[in-house]
Amino acid sequence: MIVVTYLEEQIDPATGAITHVPLGSESHRDIDEVLLPGVPRPNDPIFFTKKFAGHDAYRWEVLQVVEDIAAAERTYVVTLRWRDQIPKQFYLKNILAARRDTARHVLHPWSIVEVEFGHPMLVGKENGDIRSTKRYVDTIQSLSMPKRRLAVVIQVHRGRDELVQVIPISSRAPTGTDNSMVEVTTALSNMAYYQKPSWAVCKMIQTVTASRIIAPTVRIAPTKLVRDTVFRNKISGTLRDDLKAAILYGVAADGAVAALQAQPGEQAKIKQQDQQLIEQAQELISLKSELWFYEQLAAMEKMTLSDLQDMFSDKSPAPAA
Repeated sequence: MIVVTYLEEQIDPATGAITHVPLGSESHRDIDEVLLPGVPRPNDPIFFTKKFAGHDAYRWEVLQVVEDIAAAERTYVVTLRWRDQIPKQFYLKNILAARRDTARHVLHPWSIVEVEFGHPMLVGKENGDIRSTKRYVDTIQSLSMPKRRLAVVIQVHRGRDELVQVIPISSRAPTGTDNSMVEVTTALSNMAYYQKPSWAVCKMIQTVTASRIIAPTVRIAPTKLVRDTVFRNKISGTLRDDLKAAILYGVAADGAVAALQAQPGEQAKIKQQDQQLIEQAQELISLKSELWFYEQLAAMEKMTLSDLQDMFSDKSPAPAA
C-alpha cells in the first residue's frame, strides 16, 4: 500500500515558529505508483490543486515532497503552504458568464492575459523511488509549457467553445539566435509580479479554454493592484510587427519571412513601374490630342489619310526594328 500525507506549513507571526498541521491523507491499496506534485527548485515554485476538508483553498504552494522512511507503510509526505486564492470572478469563464457575452467581444488579438498551463507531477513508486511521469503522457511532460504565466492573445475562435490561441511568455532567455522568440519586457511595465526580462515564445503557441485564462494583475498606483478584467493591456507598435514575424519563424515559415523582408524592395520596384505606366499614359493622351488637330486640318484641306501618306511617303520615319 502507498500512503500520501499532506501537511500545511504554518508560521507563527509573533515568534516565527514553524509548525506542520495535517491536511489529509490518501491510501492506495494494490496500486504500484501514485502521482505526486513536482519538487520545487530555487526561483521555480510549484503549485498544486487540492481541496481539503475544512479549507476553502484549492491552490497550494509545494514546499517539499519526501518519503517518510519511519512509517510502517510506504508513505510520501507532501508539505504545502497556503497561498492567496484568485476569486472565481477573475477567470474569463466567469467574466463571460457575468456579462452574458462571448470571448470574441471581450478578448482581442494582442491582449495580455494570464494563463494556467498546469504544473509538472512526479511518480512515487511502491519501492520508494520518485521518478518522472514520462509514462504518464496525459500529464505535463518535460519541455512542455508549464506554470501560470502571462501570454499574448493572437486569435479568439468563433463559436461557443470559447477557445483562445495564445503565445506564452517566459522569463527564460533564448539560447543563441532564436528568431521565434521576442523580448516583450517593455510591454509588461505595469504588470504586477512580472518585472523581469521576458520573452514571447512563438514556437509554443497554445490553444486554451476560457477556464484557464485569468485577468492579469496590473499596477495602477505605487501601492494599488487590480485585476484587468477588460484586458486593456495590449502589445502594439513595432513590437507587434516583431511578433508577427516571430510567429512565422515559430511555424517554420522562413520563406514567408524572407518574402516579407524583401517586400520593401519589391514595393519600390512596383512603384517605379507604376510611374512609367503613368508617364506612358500621359504621352498617349498628348499624341491623341495632336492627332485630332491634324485630322481637323486635313479635313479643311479636303484630304484623306491616303492622300497624306502619298504626299509624305518619301519622308515617313522608318519602321522600328
